[in-house]
Amino acid sequence: MIGRKTGLAIFLILVLAGSLFAVHAARSTDAAVPYAGAGAVGALVILDHNKITRPPFCTAAVVRSPAGNLLVTAAHCLGRVPVSVMAFVPGYRGGSGHFRDGLWRVTRQTFPAHWFPNGNVNRDFAFLTVRGNVQAKVGAETLGTSSPAPASVQVIGYTLDGHPVTCSEPPATIAVRGHRQLTFTCGGYVASASGAPFLVNVNAKTGNGTIIGVIGGYQQGGDTPSISYSSQFGATIKALYNAVTRKG
Repeated sequence: MIGRKTGLAIFLILVLAGSLFAVHAARSTDAAVPYAGAGAVGALVILDHNKITRPPFCTAAVVRSPAGNLLVTAAHCLGRVPVSVMAFVPGYRGGSGHFRDGLWRVTRQTFPAHWFPNGNVNRDFAFLTVRGNVQAKVGAETLGTSSPAPASVQVIGYTLDGHPVTCSEPPATIAVRGHRQLTFTCGGYVASASGAPFLVNVNAKTGNGTIIGVIGGYQQGGDTPSISYSSQFGATIKALYNAVTRKG
């Protein structure tokens, strides 16, 4: 027969083992849950032997897609940087070391028809495809349209120190080169904010929303406060999205 002290010791050991198992199980479950925040927005970076060579050159956002590997950014951000050295870092917070949601290599870039640098300002958007299902890791924005203009938008873009800044304000509408554009003022944004998403209907729990535009390039403000512009999202980008997702 087991003595009282021995029985108590065994009981405590079993309780401790059960507690450790429960903690491990909880951690394992948490690791499989998409990041509950604005993690679908991140930085586009240049790699040299798997290391980031300098601060982000633009911003991108994960867009919901069947394969979970699609990003949207500004078209003017692309073309100068080879796809082979380009990567996406969700939720980038500066530095070149460990990233909680990984580093995702870009495999393909897709531009709208008749886009060319310093050309069609109303088509300053493009899609990037990455290697792997980044959507399963960080969630995704839903592709929407910017007509009519929303009452308020949330923009997540990067400052000079490589950290994201989130601003939420009512947008205005102006004409740029004869095209209707959304305009938004947020202090501190620099060139690396180009491609940053204009979001509406943002979910307070997940941080994800509907993306209706991205910060364009030629109109980027250089001073504080920075004035950012976005071309309208409508039929053109939806057609491009359908073409990209059919390719897989």
